Amino acid sequence: MKVCLPLLALLTCTGCSGTCQNTVASSSLSPKGNLAAVLFRRDCGATIGFSTQISILRSDDKPTGGGNAFIADDDHGAARVGSWEGPWADVKWVAPDHLLIRYAAKSRLFQRSDSVSGVRITYQVVGS
Repeated sequence: MKVCLPLLALLTCTGCSGTCQNTVASSSLSPKGNLAAVLFRRDCGATIGFSTQISILRSDDKPTGGGNAFIADDDHGAARVGSWEGPWADVKWVAPDHLLIRYAAKSRLFQRSDSVSGVRITYQVVGS
């Protein structure tokens, strides 16, 4: 019995790790074309709502995990939702090393990085 419990816990945790799916909503190439700001919906199952996530990646990469720059959800319907069913957000390259992320007011933020891969990130809340 002592051997079965740790094994059961390991199998349970292993089965849960791959349940999230990413769906790219938009991708914006940097002015130099070497990086992309990828906005995507992350879906981790029926009991958790969709989140909007943004990663700065090499231009030929796709997001494989959570966002490395921005992660938010709609706080149980409080924030405006985009066409991808996560809270609304938008990205705009201001310069080759500067990205502007705009996002819906009332979004619940889980990550808001100031810099990723040498790119400075600034933010603007939209709406009230």
